[in-house]
Amino acid sequence: MEKYFYEAFEGMKRFGPGSEESTLRAIGMFSSNKNSLKILDIGCGIGTHTLLLAKEFPEADIIAMDNYALHIEKLNARAAECGLADRVHGVVMSMFDMTFENESFDLIWSEGSAYIAGFSNAIRDWKRLLKPGGYIICSEISWLKDEPSEESKVFWNKGYSEMGTIKQKTKQICEQGYAFAGHFICPVSDWTVNYYEPIAENLKKLEERYPGNIQAMEAVQNLRNEIDLYRKHPNDYSYVFYAMKKK
Repeated sequence: MEKYFYEAFEGMKRFGPGSEESTLRAIGMFSSNKNSLKILDIGCGIGTHTLLLAKEFPEADIIAMDNYALHIEKLNARAAECGLADRVHGVVMSMFDMTFENESFDLIWSEGSAYIAGFSNAIRDWKRLLKPGGYIICSEISWLKDEPSEESKVFWNKGYSEMGTIKQKTKQICEQGYAFAGHFICPVSDWTVNYYEPIAENLKKLEERYPGNIQAMEAVQNLRNEIDLYRKHPNDYSYVFYAMKKK
């Protein structure tokens, strides 16, 4: 099944809802000195937002990690093409096995990957890696209302039971000892134009490539169900960028 999900994202720049505009807006929540930073990008994918970070922080040294080797190969190749290989370093690594020294980074960046560990667990475990006054800026899927539709609740309780409201996520940030530094909700176009429309095109190709393949068609249907759910209930949930500062 996993093979077909990877094929469903073939050729895409991002593997979750997002956009250059949202990444740039999130960068604006970082208020520390931007010179000579050390940045850790957790769950970087093929590095679309990593390279944007490198552009916006021209003196930063960036370690970008993902547990899928092919993504890292593509990131390092793109960094070399852009003349950034001296300060953008892609590594194959799991967020559960990070070996970096304590207080190594000024900024930890994560777009749509904190949920893998659970949001509260992730920001707790990553805290040791931040220098005093360092920031975590991450996007996390969140409920936009206290009472979302039953259909949305059933789907996401199965997929991510720790999903919470913005108020709940903000509380978790404070409970883990951070100073809350702001948030914003990603726009609908981050989901539709930049994410679901390219996936929908790839799903058509999968149907043509694997006619009669039960596992492939199950993967296709699962993704179509997710797309249909968002189109019906776009006001129930979204990715939200959160910024927090280590005290």
